[in-house]
Amino acid sequence: MTVKEHLSQCALYNHWANQSMTEWFLAKDPASMDKPVTSSFPSINKTLSHIWLAEYLWMCRIEGIQWKNLTGRHEGQGTQEISTDLLEASNYYIVKTTSISDKDLNTTIEYKLLSGEPSQTSVLNIIHHVMNHSTYHRGQLVTMGREVGFTDPPKTDFIQFVRQ
Repeated sequence: MTVKEHLSQCALYNHWANQSMTEWFLAKDPASMDKPVTSSFPSINKTLSHIWLAEYLWMCRIEGIQWKNLTGRHEGQGTQEISTDLLEASNYYIVKTTSISDKDLNTTIEYKLLSGEPSQTSVLNIIHHVMNHSTYHRGQLVTMGREVGFTDPPKTDFIQFVRQ
C-alpha cells in the first residue's frame, strides 16, 4: 500500500467514524447535546463543532481559500446542522486523497496560525494531522456521552472500520 492509498483509507475511516458518532448522537435527546460536561469543550455539540472547524479550516488552508472567523457558525444550531457540516468537511478529505498526485501530496502549504504567526506544513502532514485530531476528539465525545448518561457508544476504532 502506498502512502497515498493509506492516507485515502484514513480519510474513508475518518468519515465513517464521524458518521457513526453523529448517528449515535442524533438518536439521543437533543437537549443532552448542550448539557455542560467536563472536557476540552463545554458540550457535545461544541466538541462536534470544533472537529468540524478544524477539518474545515485545514481544508481552506490546503485549497488556499480565505476564511473568516468561523467559531460562531454553529451558535444556536443543533446536532443535525453541525453533523451535516462535519460530514461534508470529512468528505472533502476522501475526494482530496483520492485525486491528489504524489507530488502535490508532498507540497508545502504556507499559512498563518490562528495567532497570526506564519507557518508551513506539507499537505501529507496536514491531512494526517486532521485525521488524528478528529480521532482524538471522538474519544472525548465517548467520555462526554457517558457523562450525560449514554451507555452505548459506537465502536469507531480503526480496526472496526477495516474489519467491515
